[in-house]
Formats: sequence, structure tokens, C-alpha cells
Amino acid sequence: MKAIKTINGTWGGRFPLGLHANLQSTLYTLIHPITPAKLLLEASDIDTWNGGILEEMEIDREAKKAEETALLREKDDTRDEILWALIQETRLAAKSPIKENRAPGARLLIVLNTYKDIIRENYASETAHIKALLKDLDKPAAVADLTTIGQTRLVQMLRTANEEFDSLYLKRLDFDAGIKKLPSSASVRQKNDKMTATIFRHIETAYMMATSDDDRKLIGDLIDRINAAINKTKNVYNTSGKRKEDGEPKQPKEPKEPKQPKDPKPTPDPKQPEQPKKPDEKPKDPKKPDDGNPDIKLPEE
Repeated sequence: MKAIKTINGTWGGRFPLGLHANLQSTLYTLIHPITPAKLLLEASDIDTWNGGILEEMEIDREAKKAEETALLREKDDTRDEILWALIQETRLAAKSPIKENRAPGARLLIVLNTYKDIIRENYASETAHIKALLKDLDKPAAVADLTTIGQTRLVQMLRTANEEFDSLYLKRLDFDAGIKKLPSSASVRQKNDKMTATIFRHIETAYMMATSDDDRKLIGDLIDRINAAINKTKNVYNTSGKRKEDGEPKQPKEPKEPKQPKDPKPTPDPKQPEQPKKPDEKPKDPKKPDDGNPDIKLPEE
């Protein structure tokens, strides 16, 4: 009777997209150096499999970039909050019962009035104008006034928030420039899982049918490395908290995949001028009006 050696199941349908794509890439790295004929495969089989893996990895990267777009909005909200707070604190200082704060507050308010519509602007314009505002606030006279009214920390917070936003915004621009229509991740995963299972069966058969000890050892070692990679990925999945009480992983339902748009377009800048903010609406809170854009037009002091 010929010796047999089996490859473990991958649990492919259970893994999140990133972990699934990583396992597929690892398996390809282990398998493709071996001559396909020794594994009862054609070179085209390996190439087709690799094409599917690359496609899955691209879908995973696009999903991460979409998450960055949502984070971009959060970071814009953060810098708007800080800027609004700086404006409010300066207004209060200009009218403060503490006499020493009034003149510095009034002078700083003149600087801020120059940028009175800054939060209304689109992403790129707001970023540029915050940089210009910070440059004005870095002047010695402004630094002295900020120190007097105790608002140097808010200025530094605004600088940090604007830098973080700008860095992420540049990444988002790369995403918008490269966006293209991709198939659903579910269909690509299923295709790759089917291909992987077929390749595994060929490898197991090649081990059983090997005509020399050297080939049998080569294929046997490959099976051991494949199993080690699969087990490592399962351990990563298990330690992520997705386990049943008895320690065995539970088979979750496959998430529904969103439909791909017929003509995907870059995520629009929600602050673009073509969608103007309504100047006559009052904000619900000190930060944003009902439509998400504050009316911060400052009165002339």
C-alpha cells in the first residue's frame, strides 16, 4: 500500500479578508518554487492561482483605503472642533472681566477674522488656510498674546490635527486616483479557495505517486510546511476572540458583500464648494450646524 499524507483544511470561509489573503499568499510562496510537474500540475495552474491571489490582495487594500476615507472625516471634525474652540476662547478673552486678557484677545481676534470662513471650505483649502493661520499665530506678538490668554496648547493641538489630516488626505488622493471596478471579495475568495483545494489534492496525490524517495521527501516536506502555515493562521484567528466556549472555532455566516457600483467614482469631498453650506442656519452646538458645517462668521470687533 502506498503511503499517504494529507493537508489540513484551511477554514478559508471563516477568516476575515486580510487574513484569508495573507494565507493564500503564504501558500503560494511555499508551493510555486517547486516544479509544477512534480506536483502533477501545469505551470498555467499556478499562474492562474496567483492571479486570483493578487486580485484578492488588491481588494483588501482598497477596503483599507475606504476605511481611511472614513477616518479622514473624523480627523476633519477634530480639527474643526479645535479651531472652533480657539475662536470661542479668543472671543471670551476679548470681552473678559480680566482686564489683562482683553487687548491680547482683541488682537488675536483680528488675526482669526482674516480666516473667518475657514471651516466652510473644502478639505484642501481648509488645510492650506490653517497652515497660513498657524504661521500668523507663530509670530512673536501673537505667541505673546496666546500665552497671556492661556491658549498656546490649543494652537499646538490645531497644528497636530492639521498635520495628521493632511498626511491622511494625501493617501486618500492616491486611492481616488487609482480606484477601479473590482469583483466582490466573496466571489474572489470562493474562486481562490476552490483553486487551493484542487492544488492540495494534486499535491497529496503526487506524494502518494512519487517515483523516487527524493521526490517523496520533497513533497512530504512541502505538505508539512503547508500544514504549519495553515495551523499558524488558525491560531491567529483563534486568538482574535472568534472561538466557542469549548475552544473550537465557530463557523460564522459569510458576510454579505456590497454591490459594486457600475461606474465607481472617487469619494467626493463633503466640503466642496459646489455643495455650499447654509449661512443662515444656527448650530446645534458650538461646533457644527444641522448640515454639518458651522456658521462661524465672526462679528467685527
